[in-house]
Amino acid sequence: MNIWGSVVRKGYGSGMAFRSPIMLAGAFLVLAVAYLAHFNIAVRISDDAALARFDALMKIGAPGRAAVHGERALAMMKREGVSPEGAARLKAALGKAHIQHQDFERGAELLSAALATDWARKLDSRQRILLEDKLARSSIHADDMSAALSIYATFLDRAGDAASTAEAENASPLEAFYAGRVADAATLFAETLNHAGGAPGVAGAIEARLTAAEEMASLGAFFAMRDDGQYAAAGLLSAAHDIRRAILGGDHQDTVRLTLILGPVYSDMGRLGDAEKLYLEAFHAQEDAKGANSPDLSLYIKLLSGVYEQQGRMTEAQALNEHMRGLFRDAFGAQRYAANQARDRRKDVNRPVSQYFLLEADYAPGDLVSAAQYSIPVSKAPTIDEMKVRLAADPDADPRENNMPARLAQLISLCRSESGERISLRSGYRSYATQRGLFERIGYKGTVVPPGMSEHQTGLAVDIDVNGRFMRQNDKSYQCFEENAFRFGFILSYPPGNDYLPGESSFEPWHWRYVGVRTARLYREAGPHYKPQEFLAALPCYQEQAAAGVFPTVGQPDNCLNQITTAAADADAAAQPGGEDAGTARILNTQLRGRT
Repeated sequence: MNIWGSVVRKGYGSGMAFRSPIMLAGAFLVLAVAYLAHFNIAVRISDDAALARFDALMKIGAPGRAAVHGERALAMMKREGVSPEGAARLKAALGKAHIQHQDFERGAELLSAALATDWARKLDSRQRILLEDKLARSSIHADDMSAALSIYATFLDRAGDAASTAEAENASPLEAFYAGRVADAATLFAETLNHAGGAPGVAGAIEARLTAAEEMASLGAFFAMRDDGQYAAAGLLSAAHDIRRAILGGDHQDTVRLTLILGPVYSDMGRLGDAEKLYLEAFHAQEDAKGANSPDLSLYIKLLSGVYEQQGRMTEAQALNEHMRGLFRDAFGAQRYAANQARDRRKDVNRPVSQYFLLEADYAPGDLVSAAQYSIPVSKAPTIDEMKVRLAADPDADPRENNMPARLAQLISLCRSESGERISLRSGYRSYATQRGLFERIGYKGTVVPPGMSEHQTGLAVDIDVNGRFMRQNDKSYQCFEENAFRFGFILSYPPGNDYLPGESSFEPWHWRYVGVRTARLYREAGPHYKPQEFLAALPCYQEQAAAGVFPTVGQPDNCLNQITTAAADADAAAQPGGEDAGTARILNTQLRGRT
């Protein structure tokens, strides 16, 4: 009995020992199931639990799973009557999760809702900008190009001068931040838009499409100024051109205006056929608008002739140049260049100024006048030196009317009337000392150069503001200046593709230089296009040839440019490094490199 009892007790104990792990595992499983059931119920009925799960999954990089819980939390908050303000933070975070999971449409919807609240308006400026930037990018991926265009065009407006140059000396850090967000979108625009034409995601009423075209034009002009923005510029500008051409017609001035931006982009890309088509259409449009005998057509003739020359179509290019000279002969007389203006050379009205043609430290014009006294709108206090310009009066005419400030006032008045934009003088005269102080404070930043190489020291250069910031290529005023400035004695000093200044980018569509009416006219008719400093360096040669009725022939060497290139090379060989001769005689490096 005892033995049996012992055996029974031993067997019972052994069985219990065998069943304990199974029972523990079962109990654990029951508890786990109960916990999961409780957790599942909790995350479905508790927004706090759903939010906690959302945050945890986002931290481990699982945006798709996180978005499920975030949507549950958002739905529960809505059922509980939480206001849009109270849900704004979650919407922003949930929008980011959807975007990371590549659900761009839902992500954009949530970000847009969050940004429409006071919560977003109270955010730090940069945090809000980053959210708007993310919304713009997700909108592009969601094929809603219009929304992205609106955001980035607003960024450009708020960037001010920083949208004209990456290193604008007057731009605030926040303005530079806005410009940086747009610049970073270049690759996305290039990948999304077909640079051969077309605008996905842009549809709707005529007004909406024209608004989108204007925003594309502004953005395209911004990217066209950047070395890495060529394809983004081509895509945006060609799409804008297609929209305007379809709605307004090829002869509308808004369509023509794009030619001055898109044409050079096409040429740089080697798409000469497309550039030719643009320039031809613009030429005929301006011919209808201004008359077949208008010298204003010369701008488009020069552009078209340049394309023909690049294509090797020298006969056609020469025919265009002959046509232009006929227009100038009819408008300004057969003896228009017979009087050599050596006096202008002596008075420095048309001397070249660049990093290769330096001004002396003690150079200061003696005929400075207040721009405001000649009815020139100014952007700063009219009494400061920067709001002064040279009188540079013509000695053979009434000096009260035939002078630089009077002609600048006339040009601004004309372009203000044509464009409807606010145009004013941003900067005129700057002394050597002022330029030195500016450079020491800011350094090499494109628009700020070392003393001695700024045309502002001559008192003949003006920076132009449009609507309170630097003039841009897409401004209607820029088109007006490009077409008409030569009539008033002004030329564009730093055109596309130049390297006259030591900064990263030397293109300055806002910087115009007075060289006198006859010189500006000669530059338009016979000078090398977009090579103003080379032209001014060789001006006596061009004047002598023009007075004799001899003009460069397309396809033949330009003797005037060749002469100064040879002279510069001789001077470099003879001068000591850093010597005065080397500084004043050296020709621009574009010529020394053999570029034409």
